[in-house]
Amino acid sequence: MADKVKKSGAKTPDGEKAAKKADKMSDKTAAKDVNKAEKKEKKSQKISRFFHDLKAEVKKIVWPTPHDVWKNVGVVVMMIAVVGVCVFGLDEAFTHLLHQFMNVAV
Repeated sequence: MADKVKKSGAKTPDGEKAAKKADKMSDKTAAKDVNKAEKKEKKSQKISRFFHDLKAEVKKIVWPTPHDVWKNVGVVVMMIAVVGVCVFGLDEAFTHLLHQFMNVAV
């Protein structure tokens, strides 16, 4: 008789339903816990790989010598001076022209 009930698609008793539901829920939570652990492990591997690659890239840097640094500082200071003189000259020229136009208008 029990076989006919199961084959005919009739509902099983409430106890069996609850047990099946509890099994499904425990399977889902176990799968979620495994996924979380895997994600955490992958994240730690990515972080570890990042720092490993960072160390390798820093070793590839060719640092300039102190002589090269001072040479470059000199070039920068000279360029600042040249540009400053050019801007000063243009400012004085435009100021002079503006005063000429203002005196003509009076």
